[in-house]
Amino acid sequence: MTKSEEKSKIDLFRRSIRFRIWRTFLLFTVAILAFLFISQVVLMPAIYRFIKTQECISTAIEIKNAWNTDELNTVIDENAKRKQLGILIHFPTSSIGGLPFTYSRDTTGSSVSIDRRVSDEMVDELKASKSGMVFFQVDDDTKESFLLATYVGTAQDPSGYIFIYAFLEPTGTTTQILANIFLMSSLVIIFGSLIVAVIISSSISKPIISISKSADKLITGDFDVKPSSRDYSEIVVLTDNLNKASAEISKTEKLRKDLLANISHDLRTPLTMIKAYAEMIRDLSGNNPEKREKHLGVIIDETDRLTLLVNDILNLSKLQSGNVELDRKVINFSSLLRDIVSRFSMLDETKIELNCDENIHINADSKQLGQAVYNLIINAINYSGVDTVTVNLYGVGLSNVRFEVSDKGVGISADQLPYIWDRYYKVNRSENYKRAVKGTGLGLSIVKSVFECHGFRYGVESEEGSGTTFWFECPRERTDNERDNV
Repeated sequence: MTKSEEKSKIDLFRRSIRFRIWRTFLLFTVAILAFLFISQVVLMPAIYRFIKTQECISTAIEIKNAWNTDELNTVIDENAKRKQLGILIHFPTSSIGGLPFTYSRDTTGSSVSIDRRVSDEMVDELKASKSGMVFFQVDDDTKESFLLATYVGTAQDPSGYIFIYAFLEPTGTTTQILANIFLMSSLVIIFGSLIVAVIISSSISKPIISISKSADKLITGDFDVKPSSRDYSEIVVLTDNLNKASAEISKTEKLRKDLLANISHDLRTPLTMIKAYAEMIRDLSGNNPEKREKHLGVIIDETDRLTLLVNDILNLSKLQSGNVELDRKVINFSSLLRDIVSRFSMLDETKIELNCDENIHINADSKQLGQAVYNLIINAINYSGVDTVTVNLYGVGLSNVRFEVSDKGVGISADQLPYIWDRYYKVNRSENYKRAVKGTGLGLSIVKSVFECHGFRYGVESEEGSGTTFWFECPRERTDNERDNV
């Protein structure tokens, strides 16, 4: 494997769902652990100091509230015991230097008593403060202690002083213990997250990889592949859609092959005849006016057939691609229908019976609609096997129009009715897609496309042995005179 191929393979893996899920899960785990480490280990001394500070402040407030009451000693003892504080109270009339204090209580376990930590300088600084409360860093070996000083009353005439000592030394040991526990826990959590990430990423990517392999087979033309997965609802939907697409592509591919075969046959037949009769004119009938005219007539007929086929293919392609812009306007459908039917007046073998209401107007493209109607009549003549075709046009209620082309031929079975609008479909019980016996085989497909472009309702009703009726319905347009007469 070359370096470029190896690099491409690595890049492909980095862009894969499996790697990205694994990476995202791992990064999320590391981020959570980092947050816990910072909040519980790195910030713990600061948090602990803040908590002890608040405890000292709340204790000072409770002592002030209990000042000059019988509960003062109890409040001091309970706070000192519960919060592990050293508390000292004295009166301003007493001297700090050796005179007795009113009360003191120390549960910190420090070898230095709280009265030895208090100095005259602290009292002077407290009196000079504006807040009436001062925190002092205590000169201790650990340097993890502080003392809160405040007074009761006013700075000029205080009724007493309160000193509260807090010992913070245990945070160092506690932090180290937490750090060790956190390190071991992090290793376990990261290892577990790796395993979980691999399992989750594999469970998600595995069905997608299977579907991708099935799609690769579709590209090669294997339409029998049936991927299946019931792991996740989204994957189930994707699998079902792929199976549906496979079935539709298979149908389209079969139709494409049949369509190419049929078109090739339709093109080859007239071209062969044109060549054959042209050679006959050149070699045999060139000097015989009667035979030459006959052979030339065949060439012209086959040329017309080729032209009709090409035109039908082009028209159908335009209609189905949506590139045709309909020139819709209000037309006299009754008049248009009579003109179309009159084209068949010279037919000797088939009679067209027209039942048409007068002055029926609709909004449509007269050229496209005329072609659709013409195709329906031609279809009935070619496939009915009878000598009479009935064409009906009449109003349905006050707002709709219905057009029908009926014959009394052999009819179409119910199982074949859904397919008659398909290109090159031939009604045959043994085969579905066959070349039409007459015409180009595209007539009904063009009819369907024209009606759908107009938004008309259409359909076919048939019963074997009883004939077939093609129909469509559309909104009726009324002229000003017709509105006045309603």
